Amino acid sequence: MEFRDLTIFMTVAKTGSVTKAAERLGYVQSNITARIQNLETKLGTALFHRHARGMSLTSSGVTLLRYAEQILNLCQEAEQAIQDTRSPRGPLRIGAMETTAATRLPDILAEYHRRYPQVNLYLTTGSTDQLLQAVLSYDVEVAFVAGPVSHPQLHTLAVIEEKLVLVTGANGWEPSKSHPFPTTVVAFREGCSYRKRMEEYLDHLGIVSRKVIELGTLDGILGCVAAGVGVSLVPRNAVGQGRYQVTIHEIPDEFGQVPTVLVRRRDAFLSPALTRFIEIVQQSEGDVR
Repeated sequence: MEFRDLTIFMTVAKTGSVTKAAERLGYVQSNITARIQNLETKLGTALFHRHARGMSLTSSGVTLLRYAEQILNLCQEAEQAIQDTRSPRGPLRIGAMETTAATRLPDILAEYHRRYPQVNLYLTTGSTDQLLQAVLSYDVEVAFVAGPVSHPQLHTLAVIEEKLVLVTGANGWEPSKSHPFPTTVVAFREGCSYRKRMEEYLDHLGIVSRKVIELGTLDGILGCVAAGVGVSLVPRNAVGQGRYQVTIHEIPDEFGQVPTVLVRRRDAFLSPALTRFIEIVQQSEGDVR
């Protein structure tokens, strides 16, 4: 198998489409199709189910994907190790929750870029579940996720202690066990740890009948809360600047204290670029504290 074939295979697997894979790789669709068919012929098995919605992996395809991710990641690590210098360079792929990306990362990334301008930074945002999978599949090298995290393949480092608060509109609902009426929750999509904490807290208050409105950005959530659409649970520092007219309610620490941890694969190469990034994160949070 050629590395190019594995790259094409993995791109089709992750996009679920020959068309999308061709756009991402800059190839013509016929070339993608021919390469996949050639790979299936060599291996003597079908790697994809073809259907109207696109392409999905067969059981053989799932097995090959795991090996392809490791092989291609090792190739990238080999290049990084050979090019290892005192001055970090090359790509660094970072993952972060939307709230962390909006409130914590800007200063960190600015300082990192100032010190190491030869490093190309790539940021992916998502829920904790999505980011953990991205690290495990080598899509990102390191990610900020809500802790605690316990996984045999992941190394974790606690870097931030977030204090979550309940936010409502300026004249919104006052949380109390004596007012267990249905309410609307404005939250990130499934897989968000803060959303899970929100649901646990509302269960604690006895509010079991509720509607969830899912949004993809912190600004969208806070804007809807300020407009009176519903309530949400967010880090205190996300609303401390007064940009949105919301009411902040303290909640018990068992629901409100959440560590943000930095996770990376234990078996992955710790490049100079990543080493320096971790150092700046630790220094930055130490300065804040």
